[in-house]
Amino acid sequence: MRKVIIKGTPPADWVAEADAITAQLQAADDEAARQVILDKYEGFWREARIRDWLMGQFANKCWYTEAEESISPIHVDHFRPKGRVKNLDGSYEAGYWWLTFNWKNYVIAGHLINTKKSDQFPIMDGELRAAAHCSEMQLKLEGAVLIDPLTDQTRLISYDRDDDGCIAVLAGGIDEFEKFKAEKTIEILGLNRVDRLNQKRGKKWDECLSVIEDYRGAKAQGAQALVWMMKEMSIVRLKEKVKYDAEFSSIAEACIRKQAPETVIAAVFER
Repeated sequence: MRKVIIKGTPPADWVAEADAITAQLQAADDEAARQVILDKYEGFWREARIRDWLMGQFANKCWYTEAEESISPIHVDHFRPKGRVKNLDGSYEAGYWWLTFNWKNYVIAGHLINTKKSDQFPIMDGELRAAAHCSEMQLKLEGAVLIDPLTDQTRLISYDRDDDGCIAVLAGGIDEFEKFKAEKTIEILGLNRVDRLNQKRGKKWDECLSVIEDYRGAKAQGAQALVWMMKEMSIVRLKEKVKYDAEFSSIAEACIRKQAPETVIAAVFER
């Protein structure tokens, strides 16, 4: 996975309306009154004003898979479910209704991933689920199992090639706690269950591998100036594939780090 970097803030008019709706929710006398408000503003989070802004943060890619809409339509998902939440043991609890209109709880997700995730949002054993009206810091300390695509925890999931495509795998060198989070995130989101997604990731992997082979094969081309130029061109092509805006840039990075010579890795990811 790749960390999504948020720049700026959403359109001020949308945020003002969202805050006003949230204030109504918080002032509601009971759950029934809140539900009336939620029903009235159903879909407010799907408005073009907020959806387009969120899409632009990650080059119109799904924040969980880096796939564009060619895999499945893109939705605005509530990272913490608004209605109810499902635990690992199959039990349910009340959802994060007070975050329904909070853009910081939104994630751009492909339909097939969003559908698989559904209401699942378990927390680690021994942790307490955040209470209504809690602070952002309390949410961060909640102990969520699911990896937030806005955090550095995205490094816990890497990719590898198999016979049918390219699949999400655990990153190397992580501890047992991190392995649990990565495994459950792959399971909850169904990151490996969509054949078309696996195949498209595999195509990206193979493209990168082909460029790496071009780099290795340059030494057989004769003149040193030509060899050097071909190697430099290969580095440039690989750098393009790992750019933030590129589809499946994290797959390209995994391929390069696992398959390329150290000199290529150093050149592609130089600071």
